[in-house]
Amino acid sequence: MKPDTTIGEVLRRSARDHADRHYIHADDRRLSFADVDLRVDRLASGLMRAGVGHGDHIAVWLTNTPEWVLVLLAAARIGAAVVPVNTRYKKDEAEYILAQSDAKVLVMTPTMWGIDFVRLLVEAAPSIERQTAGDLSLPELPALKTVIMVGDPVPAWATPFDALAATEIDATAIAAAEARVRAGDLLLICYTSGTTGRPKGAMHDHRVIHQSIRVGDALRMRAGSQVMAHLPYYHVAGMFMCLLPALAAGATMHLMAQWEAGRALDLIERERLTIFGGLPTHFLDMMGTPGFAERDLSALEGTWMGGSTVPEDVFLRIVRAYGFERLLSTYGMTENTISTTFNRWDDSLDDCRRNTAPILSDCEVRIVDPETGEVLGPDRDGEIQCRGTTVMMGYYKNPQETAATIDAEGWLKTGDIGRFDRRGYLGLTGRIKEMFKVGGTNAYPSEIEQHLATHPAIQISVVVGAPDARLGEVGMAFVLPRPGVGLTEADVITHCRGRIADFKVPRHVRLVSELPLTTTGKVQRAELIRQAREHVAALEPAKG
Repeated sequence: MKPDTTIGEVLRRSARDHADRHYIHADDRRLSFADVDLRVDRLASGLMRAGVGHGDHIAVWLTNTPEWVLVLLAAARIGAAVVPVNTRYKKDEAEYILAQSDAKVLVMTPTMWGIDFVRLLVEAAPSIERQTAGDLSLPELPALKTVIMVGDPVPAWATPFDALAATEIDATAIAAAEARVRAGDLLLICYTSGTTGRPKGAMHDHRVIHQSIRVGDALRMRAGSQVMAHLPYYHVAGMFMCLLPALAAGATMHLMAQWEAGRALDLIERERLTIFGGLPTHFLDMMGTPGFAERDLSALEGTWMGGSTVPEDVFLRIVRAYGFERLLSTYGMTENTISTTFNRWDDSLDDCRRNTAPILSDCEVRIVDPETGEVLGPDRDGEIQCRGTTVMMGYYKNPQETAATIDAEGWLKTGDIGRFDRRGYLGLTGRIKEMFKVGGTNAYPSEIEQHLATHPAIQISVVVGAPDARLGEVGMAFVLPRPGVGLTEADVITHCRGRIADFKVPRHVRLVSELPLTTTGKVQRAELIRQAREHVAALEPAKG
């Protein structure tokens, strides 16, 4: 594929080469590549008539649905950029992203899983209730001009998605818009939480298609492959390891709006899925489903696991339970287009279980001493740094964080510690960052600590990752209460639940009278991590 290929051109090509093959399967909805191409033209025409043009930003607050895919591809066709919004975010988190991203359009649904998303938006922008659809004027979100609602009911201030998607195609306008789009145009602003306590919008252009194709090739994805699409599209794994590779390969995506282990097994068995991957949690959840041993999973070929560190015994237990010949491992991050490394098809299980793999793309990767800046050779631990076409364009409207993350020579500082072996295989050995991963989702202590600081009875808190059998890690908060006030561990959790994303809510809390400090007054996080592990270990007998 040419370096200057755009996502819109990839869709045109697949609609031509795989016209009748299904691209999307979501419950009883099955859309071929030709269907999707036609619907994208209609939606793109509707968006342009609604005032969306080249360079505008469209926020998408949806779970995995055909509409999510259509919005992304329609935006790409006319040169707009998509801003994925985590469906687990609450009001403050979503409001920040909508404002910081300068989203001109928001595509959302009224409710999901009993959560009233309309109410959350109204809380973020109360003035919206005095507006009518078409040209919003919101002092709280000044860039936002249009809200598009997928499903019913549709408030007076929103535009129905179905009406927009049924717009008559303006072939002349579509052709003119397509002609303006370049591979270097902004396609995505993917928000990842930051150590400063505010999410940062990693910018990527249309060239992400090349790394996505490499992922597909690593999994031997091809025309007719049946791919599980359970990883949320608001996360780069769902986007770069499923949606875009399947688009280029002519493969079918089987969408799951939310993770349900039993339903996932049903899909794998009934639809003869050939490609499945995800977090250790996904594999363990299915293993724990009644009747798992009797399931026919023999169609699975390309399987992979990533997103969080996996104990080697857990990896082997999964391989044995599923009878896999291979379970490929991958390491990556949002800022470097997801998969920096990926195991080869014939790599040994020993390499895969240790998450030791070759570099996937043509980007440069080096290991650097984080204190001296010395570039290190094989078998020496240091910070993993990357440079090349997979590295993000930068953080949206955040030059300070961009400069701190990408140096003047273009090297992306990952904050992860790793080492090369003599073959050039890269292994992850630790993290510089204080981040921990809850079921593969990044959680940053400073964000949680900032929220805990809003509780009037909390003087200071420190959050670290604690081991969890299912999710890999969860948060544990060490909380120093203010003198003379009543505070319980349950109070701390209640203060978080429903106000920050559920994966950020601490699962364990310990009230303390003091925190371990260094001689310079800094909190000894390593000591608290040790205490968190001991705390969890002490609970194990009780669970048994």
